[in-house]
Amino acid sequence: MISPPDRVTIWQSQLTANDFPPVCAMSGQPAETWHKFRFATAPPWAFLLGAIVVAALSRRASGYLPLTRASLKKLRLVTWTFVGLLPLAVVFWVAAALVAPSDSDPTRSAITGILVLMGFISLIVGLIGVILRARFYGPTGKVMEQQPGYYEPVIELQRVHPNFVAAVRQRQQGRAAQYGSPAQFQRQPGPYPYQPG
Repeated sequence: MISPPDRVTIWQSQLTANDFPPVCAMSGQPAETWHKFRFATAPPWAFLLGAIVVAALSRRASGYLPLTRASLKKLRLVTWTFVGLLPLAVVFWVAAALVAPSDSDPTRSAITGILVLMGFISLIVGLIGVILRARFYGPTGKVMEQQPGYYEPVIELQRVHPNFVAAVRQRQQGRAAQYGSPAQFQRQPGPYPYQPG
């Protein structure tokens, strides 16, 4: 099975120990800093039972990935743009409460309605943006179930730069060659055997 060029399979301990070559996971350039990422994967059927069940049943992993300062800046900008909309919603609602007419002034009523509406729009766009940012911008990871014969879970890093993928694979192959016979080292993670499609 051939995996896409923007994916690489790693051990959970590799992520936990920040055991990566200094190549930016987003741009493929030499890394300048490290940023913590958290990955969680829930069974597909858990989504039918609600957010609490999804949170309880999710397989989790966290660790640091190498990035350039420019990539980290972009990642933070996207994240904080949407997070910033959440308190902005509260500001709109407080302004609406201050502007709200005590009498039947139609102009103040219209301004109050617009401020309340802008607060709801800020809240909805902020929440959707925070959720979708994690899914569609920057590296993501799929935490697999621990398989028989493996000593720990495997993580498939997705949406990482092909240069990062090549550097990680080269490091994995170098370690495998360093240890010699298969009995002396832990297998390198390959394609996940139960992956759909």
